[in-house]
Parts: sequence; C-alpha cells; structure tokens
Amino acid sequence: MDIRAILLVGGVAGEPAGANERISGVPIAYLDSLGVSVVERVLRRLRRFGICTTTLISDAGEDTALPNPAEFHPRVHPVPATGDDFWDAAEDTFQRYAAEGADLVVALRVGPYAEVDYDEMIQHHLDKRCIISMAVDSENSSLELFVLDPAGRFDARELFHNHLLRIRRQCEPFAVKGYVNRLRNVADLRHLAVDGLMARNDVRPDAMETKPGVFVGRGARIHRLARVVAPAFIGARARVHASALITRGSVLEHHAEVDCGTVVENSTLLPFTRLGAGLDVVHSVVGFRRLAHLTRNTEVEITDAKLVDMLPLSPVSRLAGSTAALFAFLPRQIYRCFRALSHRENAADNPECAEPANALLDAPALESPASGMESSEFPANLAVMRRYGDH
Repeated sequence: MDIRAILLVGGVAGEPAGANERISGVPIAYLDSLGVSVVERVLRRLRRFGICTTTLISDAGEDTALPNPAEFHPRVHPVPATGDDFWDAAEDTFQRYAAEGADLVVALRVGPYAEVDYDEMIQHHLDKRCIISMAVDSENSSLELFVLDPAGRFDARELFHNHLLRIRRQCEPFAVKGYVNRLRNVADLRHLAVDGLMARNDVRPDAMETKPGVFVGRGARIHRLARVVAPAFIGARARVHASALITRGSVLEHHAEVDCGTVVENSTLLPFTRLGAGLDVVHSVVGFRRLAHLTRNTEVEITDAKLVDMLPLSPVSRLAGSTAALFAFLPRQIYRCFRALSHRENAADNPECAEPANALLDAPALESPASGMESSEFPANLAVMRRYGDH
C-alpha cells in the first residue's frame, strides 16, 4: 500500500501560539532526547513501518535557532507555515496526496510523543471500514494521530480546520498500547530521556555504552578526574571537565559543557549549554540561558555567563571564538618568555637580584586565557571547598 504521512510541529492553541510546547521559542519536538531530536525519532518510527513519504509542516519560523534534522532525509519535505497557513498547508498536502493516488494518509502532530504500532492501527482502520480513525491513549484522550482515507476530503477539511480537535464522522477509536508522553513542557522532555535511560520506552541513546548504564556520544570528552555515575548520557562533542560529577540519570545533550567541580544531579543540559565552575545543578533542565527547576516548578533566566552560558551554535562561530582566545593568549606567553630570559640575564650579572630557587619552582608556568572558555582543569595548588545545604 502507498501510505503517506503529514507530520505537524506546532499549531497548538494558546497565547502565544505553542507556548506550552516550546522552550525559549524552540518547539520541544526539535530538541534532542538522548542524542536524537523528538521529530527525527517519530520519522524513524514511520519509516520502520514502511511510511517513508512525509511532509513536515512546522510553524517554528525561519528564526528558529536549531536546524531541522528532517531536511537531510530525501523523502521528507519540510513546509514552513504560520497562523492560518499552517492548517491550510496540511489540507493542501492531503489533497495532493489524494490526487497522486495514495491509499491512506497518516496525519499526526508532535506535540504528543506516542510509540504506535502503525500496522495495527491501519488494520483497525481497514477492519472497521472507517473514513477517518483516531488514536487515543489509555484514558481515551486523543493523541492527535489520525488515519484518513483519501476519499474523505470533506472529513480532512473538517479535521484540519478544527485543529485536529473535531472529526466529521465518528468511528471506533484505536487504543494505543505503547508508551505515551504528552511533551507539553521541559518536565515531560526530561521524563522522556529518563524513561529512555531506564529502557521504559524505545528512546534508545544515540551513543556507545562505555560501561553499564553510561552512554557516551561521538567526540565527547570526559576528563580523567571527572566522575560519571550510571545511568547517564553524555552527548556528541559534550565536555565534562576535571572534578565534575554527573549522576542520578543526568543527561548532557550534544555540545553541552560542564566546567570544573560542578555537580549535575538528576538534570538535563540542552544542546550547546555551558555550566560554569563549582555549581550544583539538581532536578533541573538547563538551556538557552534559563534554568527550570522541576520539583519547585519554577523557571529563571540567568544572565551571568559565568554560571550558565550558551555556546555558539555555528561551528564557524565556535572556531572564531577559540581562535580569538588563542591569539589573545599567545602574545602574553611570548612576552613572559622574553621577560623571563631578560630576568635571568640580569640575575646572572647581579647575584643580589636573583630569586630563591624555591620561588621559581612555586611560580605558575602559564596563565590561563582571559576568555570565558578557560582551561578545563584546576591548578594543582588550588584547594576547592564546597558547602552543601539549602542555600
């Protein structure tokens, strides 16, 4: 059978639109969960059941910071649309599929993440001889997932014009037996990742299991003096510096960074998030310079880059920042080198000016760069003291 899909990202009612399914304006569907974005996991599941041709309609807008992973798959056609154009684009796509001879059309919104057996749902649709079938969860609530017959053009129009909230004719709903997560907020995104680490769903870490329960992505760097306690996920090109502790199911998505001595406990760092040195981050989701505390249900913006920062999303920007830090660092070291040589020559000519040998041994060999991306290790002569408590 020729079965095609319409995948919707956004389109939820609210002021501003989609605010309860976004983090700093970015749809949760575009954010990573254990190394792969939610929307890409939905696309992979569709392909696993033979549904390869998909139109991805998104109202995220062109200013969305994170790239759309679906653009790299040849049979996924992204369509940006906002406002009323969003639902008009969904109806137009259905009409085009019907005109091209598709046997069935699957329409779903992410929104909710549901692990659906599409073979069972399609068989249910055919057995009940429905024009439109709706998927529901264990509480009989809609999962915003439908199977439509191409002959039901008026049914499709009714469905899309009512934002998937009402159908034209009723049919026995299909009860989804698999895992369901509504993905309304950062807490749901955190639960999705934790459930994946605990093997409660099909969200498998996109990384190598270096030891039981510890998953490390490609290019990740973990300092030998850092501790990672299972279960934990360290995403691609993430960095964990010396004396840091990652524990209790914590997740560091790609390009996240934890500086020296910081503890990350039962928390998630979104992509490109950097935590400063000597912090305790507990029961939180951190990203886009914001921290959401899950148990207290509060969210704060952090403007001090020494505490929480956002790394440049562009590789060119990251390279430019590193190069600038290098060029700021090298001239100072060259100057120190010449100054040391000059000092030694003067000391040889005038023994009274010579420093004691102990002072030379105790002096630091190098200064650290003056940028926000300092060295990843504490100096050996630095003592770190930490006080725990409700402060």
